[in-house]
Amino acid sequence: MARGHLVFAESNEVLCSLLEAVAGGDHKAFRTLYDKSVPVLFGICVRLMRNRDLAQDVLQEAMTRIWHKAHLFDASKGNAMAWMAVVTRNCALSRIAAAPPPSASLDEAGVLAAVEARSSDDPVVAADVRQCLKKLSEKYRKCVTLIYLQGLTYEELAAQMGAPLGSVKSWVHRAIGELAQCMGK
Repeated sequence: MARGHLVFAESNEVLCSLLEAVAGGDHKAFRTLYDKSVPVLFGICVRLMRNRDLAQDVLQEAMTRIWHKAHLFDASKGNAMAWMAVVTRNCALSRIAAAPPPSASLDEAGVLAAVEARSSDDPVVAADVRQCLKKLSEKYRKCVTLIYLQGLTYEELAAQMGAPLGSVKSWVHRAIGELAQCMGK
């Protein structure tokens, strides 16, 4: 067996025995488990949360969940680090899903600033887009701005606008049609 695989197998054996001890309520084993696993788990949190402070909160939540759910780990069914990584990832994804969608300023200056920030190198195209956005109704401009410039999903847009999902999709489709017509395409 290659040395890397041997180290990994020993590490998994150690983590499995630590998880078993944690399931029995061993605080010292939990501290050791924490010290051995936190570099990997924190890396997962940082990648998913994209914010170190939020990542630290998620890591704490994940470690608490690992403490409470250690009895559910079955070494015969998988790798200890993989199990802890899944618990951690689920905590991060739950936190992301629970976060409210970003609110956006949709006044005339906000729309124009968003267009400027995303405009191409061609100032003529940027000016055309600004002019065409001004011609859209407030509702359509809001839809286009939030979907294409702020990156909201249709579901997030529907929630922010307090409208049914189907209506929001229709509004975006119509707004894009009006923009295309205005830009001569």
